[in-house]
Amino acid sequence: MAVLGRPIAGPEGKDIGRLIDVLVNDAGEPVAGVIDFGGFMGVGARKIAVDWKALRFAPSDKAHPITLELTPDQIKAAPEYKNPNAAAAVVTPPTQPASQ
Repeated sequence: MAVLGRPIAGPEGKDIGRLIDVLVNDAGEPVAGVIDFGGFMGVGARKIAVDWKALRFAPSDKAHPITLELTPDQIKAAPEYKNPNAAAAVVTPPTQPASQ
């Protein structure tokens, strides 16, 4: 499944943006995805880099093949990804408390 340009759904299933880039480490492994949160004709568009582990892939789900496991508040608070030649601030998903 090609992932670039695919819509990203939030945990509730609503489309919230598109995956526009994948950031890799020195070993070529994906570490973050860059998501474009729209706007209209480029106005109001915002990009953020999210931890690769915050993305859930379900190729068999044609309606929502990629889901982002971040809350709307985490997305709003995330620093904007502006310069692909600089280190990116990557938003990570909340940690789950250990089961007891």
